[in-house]
Amino acid sequence: MLKELINNFALLTSFLFFGNLLLRKYERYLEKHRYIHRVINGLMLGLFGILLMMAGLWIPGNFVVDLRQLAIIVSVYMGGSVSGLLTTLIIILYRIYITGSWTEVSLIATVNGIMTLAVSLTFIREKILKLSKWMSAVLGSTVVSLLATFYVASHPHYGSIIIFTTIKTLGGLFAYFMMHHIKKTERAIHLLEEAANRDHLTGLYSPRAFDALFEEVIHTSKTTKKPFGLVMLDIDHFKEINDTYGHLNGDTVLSQLGILLNRESKIRAYPSRKGGEEFAILLGDCDIEKAAGFAEKIRKAVENEHFLLNDGTIISLTVSIGAGSSPVIASRFLLEKADEALYEAKRSGRNRVELAKP
Repeated sequence: MLKELINNFALLTSFLFFGNLLLRKYERYLEKHRYIHRVINGLMLGLFGILLMMAGLWIPGNFVVDLRQLAIIVSVYMGGSVSGLLTTLIIILYRIYITGSWTEVSLIATVNGIMTLAVSLTFIREKILKLSKWMSAVLGSTVVSLLATFYVASHPHYGSIIIFTTIKTLGGLFAYFMMHHIKKTERAIHLLEEAANRDHLTGLYSPRAFDALFEEVIHTSKTTKKPFGLVMLDIDHFKEINDTYGHLNGDTVLSQLGILLNRESKIRAYPSRKGGEEFAILLGDCDIEKAAGFAEKIRKAVENEHFLLNDGTIISLTVSIGAGSSPVIASRFLLEKADEALYEAKRSGRNRVELAKP
């Protein structure tokens, strides 16, 4: 029995680890399609529940104990009620299939699955992992499973009950610590990715991150048939600021401008520092009129902002901006054309917006 229990834990480890790797690979797509994410979770964990049923352990009293309830609990945690319901249905249908027909055993298994889902939804909230809530769900599902099992078993003895409860509790604890470890690792990876993708001075996306985002926005635009915009801006007379107040104050200005761009950017806007005093903002689902309006909003916000230097001096800035949109301009030329519009704005007197020309 110990060997079978270790096999179950190995199965739990493998599924949670490799399942998480698979979900991370398609993380950005799934974040945009949450319903699809929940359905995939439900299907995967339903199949996982079947595997756990197949790996059941024989215990004294001549009946089998398995960890199928864990699949439902994990499913509710990963994808909420939609995911949990789908997992439960798959497990119930498989139990009816192996029984061969609708029997009393099938009915008890169905009630067991539905009650386990209800207990999980009571204690587990999507993406919120707490040991007390998790173990409440595990112990609640264990009680439900005990009642279901011993309803069809004749004369259960205390030894079987103790072994049954111990296996279910150990399985629940093991799954919790695996999920906790995965969540902690994901958080660390996310922080590292953010650090790599962010400019240390302004907090905006780095040039490398901008290139990746540009490719992603192009792909999304082609898929959805929606336009996207690009705004490029440059601080007017920034060299004079460095020469007059020093490079440390120049960095202070850049940092404050980064805060302003983040503040003024809408949900589907991705502000980046291209280098030096030049910035770029990608705009999802944005035609040329919206891009021009957004660029003008940024220009006015910078013009009206007061920038505080390290010694308490307050200065004002202006920016020159070039704006464009695809498919008015082919996506492969948009960066070049927006850059040309930016320098046209600088040649035309600065503190103005110029639209990119095809």
